[in-house]
Amino acid sequence: MMSALMLPLLPLLASLLPMALVLAVLLLARHRDRRQGRRSPLSDKLWNGPGQQLRRELAKSDESLDTVLLISVFSGPLLLATWALSRMDWSTFRFGIAECVYASAFVGVMLWAARKSVRLRARRLRLREGLKGELMTAQLLMPLAGKGCQVFHDIPADNFNLDHVVMGPYAVFMVETKSRKKSGKGRQSAQVGYDGKTLHFPDYANTKAVEQARHEARWLADFLRQAAGEPVPVVPVVALPGWFVNYSGDAHRAEVVVLNPKMHSAFMEKRGGTQLSESLRTRISYALTQRYPVPN
Repeated sequence: MMSALMLPLLPLLASLLPMALVLAVLLLARHRDRRQGRRSPLSDKLWNGPGQQLRRELAKSDESLDTVLLISVFSGPLLLATWALSRMDWSTFRFGIAECVYASAFVGVMLWAARKSVRLRARRLRLREGLKGELMTAQLLMPLAGKGCQVFHDIPADNFNLDHVVMGPYAVFMVETKSRKKSGKGRQSAQVGYDGKTLHFPDYANTKAVEQARHEARWLADFLRQAAGEPVPVVPVVALPGWFVNYSGDAHRAEVVVLNPKMHSAFMEKRGGTQLSESLRTRISYALTQRYPVPN
């Protein structure tokens, strides 16, 4: 039997308990991340892009609208539940099979929400770190425009995007940006080794980034050959903003170039071929810009 004084509190407790659980789980996850002490290797400031302030205001407006819609959706059921519980005769209440089913479902939903929130938080952090890396790479590549290069960003391909494409004097560079937090302080913690096949971070080895850059560069080479009507030299590049790259073994002769995007000289080097003609550069530029969707 349940006291009548508890009746108005039941809907409130039922609505606040899941939120309290999710909040507690997220706070614990944030505390764990802080204890790990991982830091971004990006030391340069990010400049504002076109319409940056408007984009911030638009994001705030979207968040406010989502909050209003969420309150609108849950206010009706919550008020209805409060009214219904206040009308019940609790003197005859018994905790039976149906109540067990509802309680189990309630606990299951809470656990699902807690697990889902942790995964979404981790994905959001990865996306935010990836975005910062791409923005920093784009910013560091901007001075190449003054050296006769053309720089394109986020070009739609077949079910994936090319982070950056740099058209240099002698070749086209497909640049795949990878952003990874360093595990300590100082320059030593931001050192990454490259042997031509694998990226050796202080606490992690990665081969997928090199393979991804190679695959995307081959796609770009095939696309440009068809669009421009002749073969175009395409060099795969993995950009690691904020990291110091140390080469070993056959890294200098490897197909995939790994560098900090501050190394502008790599995009100006003569790579075994002749200089791209003005006609070919025009066709390449036109083909790349045609990949962008038309805004609605």
